[in-house]
Amino acid sequence: MTTIFKIGLFSIFLISCSSKEINLYIIPQETLIPMLCDFHIFDAAARQGVIANNRNNLVRHKHYKSILKKYNIKRAKFDSTLIYYSFRPKEHKILYEKVESELNKKLEKNQSE
Repeated sequence: MTTIFKIGLFSIFLISCSSKEINLYIIPQETLIPMLCDFHIFDAAARQGVIANNRNNLVRHKHYKSILKKYNIKRAKFDSTLIYYSFRPKEHKILYEKVESELNKKLEKNQSE
């Protein structure tokens, strides 16, 4: 019985440590969702010719950097967040459902103005 208790306690310890570690390298959703919305709005504007893009990666890179700066997020943390979600397709799908919902809200707001 004590062996099972020790294994259970050790498992809880590992889970609690790993969740804290994840929080250090993963952008919280309350920041990530609006940030992803900004990325997608920029991409759509560039594709539609609203923002000068001329297929120049330097222009695109500059805008992406400005979005990261707006949210005070380092590129490494953004990359690790993308990797985190790429290995968790169910969580990734839920995240993008929230992003889509926010984009639809922004669209409705802009259309009503």
